[in-house]
Amino acid sequence: MAKPVEQANKSKSRRVGNFTVNSNLIAHECAFKPYQIFCELFDAKVNAFSTDRSILLEVVEINELYYFFENFKDACLLLNGTQISIRKVNPSKAEIERRAWSCLMNEFTDVDPINPRIFEAIKSSMPAQIQQALFNKPLTIQHILDIKGLKRHHYDYQTSLYRNQQLTTIPTFSELIGEVLYDNNN
Repeated sequence: MAKPVEQANKSKSRRVGNFTVNSNLIAHECAFKPYQIFCELFDAKVNAFSTDRSILLEVVEINELYYFFENFKDACLLLNGTQISIRKVNPSKAEIERRAWSCLMNEFTDVDPINPRIFEAIKSSMPAQIQQALFNKPLTIQHILDIKGLKRHHYDYQTSLYRNQQLTTIPTFSELIGEVLYDNNN
């Protein structure tokens, strides 16, 4: 007798509906860190987003707020008033966290060339149990290189470029003004 009720609940939660974004679409708490890394370090191309394309997000609904945990590229480009399709689901928090990190890893493997800064941010933030769930071992750059079919020197080259960029930082405008004021006073 429990199976028909359970099946009815699943089909109800899988129904797709239309939704207008009005500040009530939020990153789920279990997806916040991967989404934050995505927003801060990935260059989401606005031209890759087409308003003609239909967007479907799976969400968890709590008190008329909709919490997303995947499709970060689409979610970060949405504006208030945008019409999207949503599918209300009810996965466990562990599943939400796993799917959020998996989404971030998929975006990272699409980045070309490999960005060492993004890799370090992901590696240092991804919980060990998520690494185990996604890769059956701790996350390493070699695993990412294997996925992309690249040799280690590609990553080492990008790392050297990144280090060289850090060594030649340009002073801020206020630092330059401070230097001029200091030179004029002496």
